[in-house]
Amino acid sequence: MTDELGGQSKTLIRGLSILSACAASRRGLTLVEIAEVTELAPSTVHRLLSTLESMKFLSIEPDSGRWRIGVAGFQMGNAFVRSRDYVAQLRPLMVELSELTGETVNLAILSGQKALFVAQVESTNMMRMVAPLGSQSPLHVSGAGKALLAGLSRREREALMNQLEYSQCTEHSLTTANALAVELEQVLTEGAAFDREEHVAGMQCIAAPVFNEIGEPLCALSVSGPSVRLIESVRTDCAVAVRTMGARATEVVGGRPPSHWLAYD
Repeated sequence: MTDELGGQSKTLIRGLSILSACAASRRGLTLVEIAEVTELAPSTVHRLLSTLESMKFLSIEPDSGRWRIGVAGFQMGNAFVRSRDYVAQLRPLMVELSELTGETVNLAILSGQKALFVAQVESTNMMRMVAPLGSQSPLHVSGAGKALLAGLSRREREALMNQLEYSQCTEHSLTTANALAVELEQVLTEGAAFDREEHVAGMQCIAAPVFNEIGEPLCALSVSGPSVRLIESVRTDCAVAVRTMGARATEVVGGRPPSHWLAYD
């Protein structure tokens, strides 16, 4: 029995090490890369990958052969996010920002190549923006996505940008890496990111990152609403409010902005 339990524990540890390796890679890993990172035999990795895929903890991209976190892995991660203290810590600031701007305030995190919405304070206006919790937005067309990208180091940002598909969601969407790079430089200057009807026609968003204790983007705070209300002068005021709240939120969670982010100094 002891040997049997030991064998089961060893299998569990190996499976978890594979999950950890895939979760740590933004691009996903091939079987050979997983074997190298985990120091496991390729035959062992292949067997465990099949099990993890059958349970939807991992999924494979047929074209590249790269393994990524699957639906079940995402659900477990999302459960962790819901329990994170920073969501509760930042909610008072979200309420304050919503009252200040009159618009819906979202909290989003980086999830692969998309921004994942994990918390929200709805606007009291009859016409308002509402993104269901757990929904995702492509990074290149969302204010939160751009804010998260801008918060990354240049190396991480460029690596992630090279993986994006740049799909055209509306006629205003940025559709090339060069166009997005130009806009992100402006985000670094202004301290706020904009979605000007790039994801959904008639809706706009202004966002700023919140950094953790090592200067990485923990999440992004965003203000979203209809274009009929978020005219240019209002967007300017919202940008100031969002940038200020991003700095306050970073302090609340005990974070610090990275050296390339000067807006919160």
